[in-house]
Amino acid sequence: MTQYTEAGLPQEPNIEMSSAETHIALGQALSRSVDTSIAALDAFIGGFPSSQVTLIDSSDRLLFDMVHLLCINQVVGDGREVVWVDGGNSINPYHMAGLCKRQRVNAQEALESINVSRAFTAYQMVTLIDEMLEPELERTGAGMLIVSCFPDLFQDKDMRWSESLQLMQRCIAAIQDVTKRHDVVALVTNFGLSKLLFKKSLRSLMYSSADRVLRIENASRAALRLSLMNEGRSMMYHPVPYYQRTLDEFLRSKK
Repeated sequence: MTQYTEAGLPQEPNIEMSSAETHIALGQALSRSVDTSIAALDAFIGGFPSSQVTLIDSSDRLLFDMVHLLCINQVVGDGREVVWVDGGNSINPYHMAGLCKRQRVNAQEALESINVSRAFTAYQMVTLIDEMLEPELERTGAGMLIVSCFPDLFQDKDMRWSESLQLMQRCIAAIQDVTKRHDVVALVTNFGLSKLLFKKSLRSLMYSSADRVLRIENASRAALRLSLMNEGRSMMYHPVPYYQRTLDEFLRSKK
């Protein structure tokens, strides 16, 4: 896995036209989507489309399983890389290697296509997203952008909320722009539903800035409620460990 730390993402010389702009100039259709490969979830969600920002707001660790699955499926599906900006130390390469083994994919090759940068302060997060993200998308030709645990660093008690809010708005505008400009599948995540209640305007900001909002909450000890907030739809889901095959997956493998 390519790792970038506090120095941020490397910058490349500007090129005249991005890969996405080239496709647009040629009049090619860019719309595509990535799914989780979990039949029940894919039937409900219908895939995560490109050129749209999807916010996943979750109280359950299913969030991390889903994002890791989507990440691997992106690399395996169309071969384009992933750019992942992590604000909460949420990446588990061992988990992803296990997913690769389950799907009979070369783990080393897949992980080398996932370009990771970790931010440790809100200001580093702003630099990575607002200044260095687009050059990295240009360099890699990535098909997916992940910004995980986005609100965490902006809730620093040493920062004034007015400053935090302004910086978050700046980052969100940059994410929206590159998502459409480069036709990437963009995932922004929050782990811990209560975090968006930290300030009254935070939940509204996050939800209104996304094209789609997937909310995951614990309904009982064994079940989760998944809701597509913009579409007014919800379902109950009983998760199983990622390494355990479901009946749907078993039957599909026999075809």
